[in-house]
Amino acid sequence: MAGAAGTARHPAQGERAGAVLREPLLEVEHLVKHYPVRGGLLRPGGGKVVRAVDDVSFVLHRGETLGIVGESGCGKSTLSRAILRLTEPTGGRVRFAGEDLLQLSRREMRARRRHLQIVFQDPFASLNPRMTVAQIIREPWSIFKGVVPRPEWDRRTAELLVQVGLSPDDAHRYPYQFSGGQRQRIGIARALTLNPKLVVCDEPVSALDVSIQAQVLNLLAEIQEKLGLSYIFIAHDLSVVRHISDRIAVMYLGKLVEIGTWQEIYETPAHPYTQALLSSVPVIEPEARGERIILKGEVPSPLAPPSGCRFRTRCRKAAAVCATEEPVLETRGAVGHLTACHFAAPREY
Repeated sequence: MAGAAGTARHPAQGERAGAVLREPLLEVEHLVKHYPVRGGLLRPGGGKVVRAVDDVSFVLHRGETLGIVGESGCGKSTLSRAILRLTEPTGGRVRFAGEDLLQLSRREMRARRRHLQIVFQDPFASLNPRMTVAQIIREPWSIFKGVVPRPEWDRRTAELLVQVGLSPDDAHRYPYQFSGGQRQRIGIARALTLNPKLVVCDEPVSALDVSIQAQVLNLLAEIQEKLGLSYIFIAHDLSVVRHISDRIAVMYLGKLVEIGTWQEIYETPAHPYTQALLSSVPVIEPEARGERIILKGEVPSPLAPPSGCRFRTRCRKAAAVCATEEPVLETRGAVGHLTACHFAAPREY
């Protein structure tokens, strides 16, 4: 993608001190989110469930960006909302700074929420059109009293606007008076108001023009370097994720199938699904890429996922064992490079 290709390499990639990366901020363990199917009188649900997120585990370190990629409908956004308890998980654990968020009452969770913020996908829908930019930014301060004293609201609002590349004079304007990229900057400023430790970016550039995407990605990287934030960055565009992530998790039909550093995922992917995704990314010199892997068939329904490996119905390596034994996400090469495949084999790009 032209816009992403123009972004500066995240300063932390491949250079961050190992001590920082070894300190966990968020630990997700066997997270599950199922939606029961409720039918009508003539078509009852029959106890079926949509397995949107099914036994997902990973660790996010302090100051790190974990990119989560996959096709539309694979469960990426549901996973992010379950972590933040914007939707209640069906099971599992979400440990934030050592505390299991799923064991907290609603009141206790509300108090923790200032440390966990989100930037939504659609800047046109995520901002209240009836509120000025100043009101949007200051609303969290009226809820979490004491984070910023009221006499400091004007000054702090101006600082946040400058930090995201806008003018303090924009505080009195309304969202409809801004472009899509500017609205997303307002959304980022709102996410920063409470000094969070973790920001979930749910496809924050997918609704923007390609020419604007690189600007927003660079902004996020600059803010992270300055404030030491941790990001979960969700996207379906592999070119976008590459330029901001320290590690990348690949998701398919509610499960993680591969996790590794951005170098491991982009240069030596081991899972057939990851390899197929990368082979479809447009490149300047297609002849240098090698054989393109074409995925056959449609993504199975999360109502009735295939037995064993969920990718087997579209996988060129599928064998009998894939239908009877579900592969475990585990190290199958470099330490920390996890793959859920019986026949995982790195392929160089």
